[in-house]
Amino acid sequence: MSDRTKENDCLRTYKAKEKTGTPEGGDMLEKRMDSPGQSVEEVFQAYGNMLYRIAFVMMKNAFDAEDVVQDTLIKYMEHMESGKSFETEEYRKAWLIRVDSNLCKNRLRFYKNHPRISVEELSRYYEKEEDTRLMDSLLLLPTKYREILLLHYVEGYQGREIAEMLGLSEAAVRKRLERGREKLRGLLKETGKE
Repeated sequence: MSDRTKENDCLRTYKAKEKTGTPEGGDMLEKRMDSPGQSVEEVFQAYGNMLYRIAFVMMKNAFDAEDVVQDTLIKYMEHMESGKSFETEEYRKAWLIRVDSNLCKNRLRFYKNHPRISVEELSRYYEKEEDTRLMDSLLLLPTKYREILLLHYVEGYQGREIAEMLGLSEAAVRKRLERGREKLRGLLKETGKE
C-alpha cells in the first residue's frame, strides 16, 4: 500500500469520525456553551479535518496526528476558559493552525531527543541464538515482571533505583524479581530452552 493510499485511508477514517461525532475518548469535545465564542465541538466540526491533515503531514502517523488534534482542541478550550477571545474567525483559524503545528514540532523534537525502540526489536540485536530465545521468552512474561527483569538484568539497575523509577517499594521490586525469575524459568522449561 502506498503512502498516498495510507494517507487517504486515514483521512477517510478521520472524516467518518468527524461525521459521527467525537473521536474515541473525545469526552472533552462536548458542547461548551459557557465559554464565549465557538464551542469546542463547533471548532472541531469547522477545523478538525484541516487540523488533522496538517498534523498527519507533519507526524506521518495517524495516531500521533489524532493526539495532536486532541491536544490542540484542549489548548483551545483552555484558551477560551481563560476569558480570551478572538477578534475574527481568521484569527481563530490562524491560532489553531499555529498551535497544531507547534504541538507537532514539540512532539517531533521529543521523539528525536528520546529515541524509541520497542522491546520486541531488542531481540534482533542479540548475536547468540540462546540470547534471542531467552529474550523471546522474556517477552512472553506479563509487563510488571518483564519490565523489572529488563531493568535489573539488561540495564543493570539495582532494586532501589528500579523502585524509585517505577514508584514501587523495594520489597515489591524484590518480589517481582523473584516471581519474574520463577515464571521465566517455567517458560524456559516449558519450551525446552533452559
